[in-house]
Amino acid sequence: MRLRLRALHSVTVMVSTVPDYTALVPSGCGFRGDRGATLDGMFPVESARRRCFLPAAILLVSSLWWADGLAAQNVLSRALQERVQENPHTTEADVEAGARVFRRSCSLCHGADGTGGDGPDLTRGVFRHGSSDAALFRNILTGIPNTGMGGIYQPDRSIWQVVSYVRSLSRGGGEEEVPGDPRRGRMLYASRGSCSDCHRLDGSGGRIGPDLSDLGWRRAPVHIRASIVDPSTEMAADYRTVEVRTRDGGIVRGVLRNEDRYSIQLLDEFENLRSFQKTDLSAIEKPEESLMPPLSSFFRGRDLDDLVAYLYSLRPE
Repeated sequence: MRLRLRALHSVTVMVSTVPDYTALVPSGCGFRGDRGATLDGMFPVESARRRCFLPAAILLVSSLWWADGLAAQNVLSRALQERVQENPHTTEADVEAGARVFRRSCSLCHGADGTGGDGPDLTRGVFRHGSSDAALFRNILTGIPNTGMGGIYQPDRSIWQVVSYVRSLSRGGGEEEVPGDPRRGRMLYASRGSCSDCHRLDGSGGRIGPDLSDLGWRRAPVHIRASIVDPSTEMAADYRTVEVRTRDGGIVRGVLRNEDRYSIQLLDEFENLRSFQKTDLSAIEKPEESLMPPLSSFFRGRDLDDLVAYLYSLRPE
């Protein structure tokens, strides 16, 4: 808002830098041929031409709003560059303080131990959107565009402490060594257990389960193994099971997609998007049980090692 007021106050300067909008205004509105520098040159003053004020005003405000947005981005970028360099809070006490903030604000998506969930595994010391202290600070403060991660509202000190805690989670950086043959695991994925009926991989497959295309970036091997052997142990928030009972006795199971006071939407087991008014339902249940059955009868021993190795190898390009 302060930037916008400043932009309005400084209109005489900005008018000389924005495109010439007079060509877009109806003829006969009485604008001066010179764009330059005065409100009289932007707004009609003769009462007979007041009908032209609204389009001219809209054009002006639009240009100011556009300039304001760019100015805000530039100010934020400069501010971050000035304040974000090296982490000044790296003591053991800072790490402990960062852990407390992490548990409150980050663990829901990244897991209580940072090994991933809906958000990526943070324990490798290598981060897709920047691995420097400055990049981590920026991403925690402002969030990451086009992802589910928003920024957290905390003082700079607390954010730096979270950076220190995330650094402490690293097991030495890079990929974790896992037993198993990923090439054989790929063949097992395609031929056994009907994995692709529910999971997508590189744009093909089912939608009732999580997309696995970047699973190796998001989850540690121990969690991948657990999700195969006992899927109900840790269920992704976007794939919680829901079961609805209609008043005529029907039962529909699926994964919850949306819910409000009056209705509920789910993706059923056949990947049909279903919507129900709650007044038409006799019961809504949300069991702590995954739609995915345990696959220990399909994958054990070497086969399980190979499948885990393959899934852990899946990362974005």
